[in-house]
Amino acid sequence: MELATTQPSLSTTLLRDLYQRMLLTRLVDGYCWQLHQSGRIGFVASCRGHEAAQVGSAACIRPGFDFTLPYYRDLGVVLTLGMTPYEIFRTYLQGWPGRLADQRPHRPIQHWGYHKHNMISGPVPVATQILHAAGIAFACKLRKSSAVAIAYCGDGATAEPDFLEGLTFAAQQRLPVLFICEQDCSLDAQVFRLSPARLPTGLTYRCVDGSDIREVHALTSEALALARAGQGPILLEMLVTRGSPEQDEAECDPLTHCRRLLENSGAWDGAWHAQLTDRLRAEVEQALEDALRDSSQMAPAAADPVPQCWEGG
Repeated sequence: MELATTQPSLSTTLLRDLYQRMLLTRLVDGYCWQLHQSGRIGFVASCRGHEAAQVGSAACIRPGFDFTLPYYRDLGVVLTLGMTPYEIFRTYLQGWPGRLADQRPHRPIQHWGYHKHNMISGPVPVATQILHAAGIAFACKLRKSSAVAIAYCGDGATAEPDFLEGLTFAAQQRLPVLFICEQDCSLDAQVFRLSPARLPTGLTYRCVDGSDIREVHALTSEALALARAGQGPILLEMLVTRGSPEQDEAECDPLTHCRRLLENSGAWDGAWHAQLTDRLRAEVEQALEDALRDSSQMAPAAADPVPQCWEGG
């Protein structure tokens, strides 16, 4: 089974909507980074550079029907599926008790979960969500449901045994599951890319330009349609160049790439962008203010130290 290789096209309306979602993700990510820099939270995993891979794929998911298993860096996924900036900030703040002398953070990484939209809270061990997604997809198949399980992971997960075991089980059972690997290629794309020869038979694999929102959206949409039709599991390896909130935009920046697409189609409007940025920034700042206020009103409960058992990439 092969995914389409033709140049995808998106309507101007959809492309603008996706840009808006990516910009929201960028702004929330930036304020989370500021919380970390000021010592209000103890951990943050920036998604800068991942916005197109996350937003473009999550926009194709049916919230509340499909089952999504994000990993700790998937801020753009959880925002697109329905979490609000306020809920994002509260999730960060409630896991860090303010660096009090007698307390330690309850949560070394973000366990994103939003059960009313079938978003499954992530585990601490890297790559085990791949197995969980295969199990959920197996249940969907037994129930003859057209729901699909979508599991996200980072490049650090591909070296874990659970990654290949989950893919192999899904391929053997022809399960309705989509695996999305956000492969960081900041150093060398050829070194970190997956080898199709090592993937199990029966698994459809496609490498995707993770900075191109059109390609991500088109291939994810097609992959989900094939999975719903009983064509078996699909792995999309999305190549991204991870950045830092302290860095300037690079040539491969997803928002810059999307802006060029809009400019080339004559749909870019500077006034629209300025108004959009001001509106989203005001909304995010209000959400942060509300989250800080509500978190400060909750007295921290005493808790035993939590061991720092996380390993990841």
